[in-house]
Amino acid sequence: MLTEIREGWGGILTSVASRNPRWKRSYALIWTNAAAARFLSEIAPHLRVKSKQAATLFQFLRHLRTCRRRRDRYGRLLPLSNRQQRIREAFYRRLKNLNMKGPTQAQRRQRVSAESRQLPIPSAAYLAGFIDAEGSVRLTKNHFPGWNPQYGARVQVCNTNRIVLEDLRRTFGGVITYQPRRSVRWKDSYQLVWTGRRVEPLLRAVEPHLRLKRRNARIVKQFIEHRKRTHQGRAGRFFGHLPKQVIAYREDLYQRMKKLNAKGPPAPGAMK
Repeated sequence: MLTEIREGWGGILTSVASRNPRWKRSYALIWTNAAAARFLSEIAPHLRVKSKQAATLFQFLRHLRTCRRRRDRYGRLLPLSNRQQRIREAFYRRLKNLNMKGPTQAQRRQRVSAESRQLPIPSAAYLAGFIDAEGSVRLTKNHFPGWNPQYGARVQVCNTNRIVLEDLRRTFGGVITYQPRRSVRWKDSYQLVWTGRRVEPLLRAVEPHLRLKRRNARIVKQFIEHRKRTHQGRAGRFFGHLPKQVIAYREDLYQRMKKLNAKGPPAPGAMK
């Protein structure tokens, strides 16, 4: 995925060591200096969660263009003045505060700023990118003794910015839940969740734009179509037991989804 992005927008692709041997290897696509400025100018109008970071970087770049560095008679750059050092340190601190993992005063207030109200309505393509990066598409399973295993479809996105999730909910529905931080160094987070009948119309909208989660979406659609075709009889006031072949088919879909969503590297030949 990152290789495809690099072909269109450049950047340097690097491998990032995993912090846990049970996790998959990860990669980073990086833009710096002039390349970062060009890339940011193209994507900034579409940013929502990182819009303030982008605006701060643009201010810093404009400052750099107006700040001419002086050289000595041998052409060597002279040290920055104390004033310039303070200005650049202020930009650095501002971005560090925006990117901090812990709770901030702005998050505790959770007010809708004027900037967020001016953002365009999020599109299905934007939500698909959000699901690819910050979400999951999966099947759930609950098993109660003496009863059928209960399978269900679930799509969710998670973020510490509740305002962005509220924008998505107004357009695409879903339910927002609160998720307290697991560490005092982290921010509280929120989940926007679609389950039951909400999943199918959502996948119809976003599946053409999904890339990383496209196979997940197809498995969920198979499950939904199978559930529509399956007639479940009743035993008095309650639903009857499902045939074994129905449970076996849904369990196969569930196990395929479980492999797709595994954190660790897949076993050799597992995804063929």
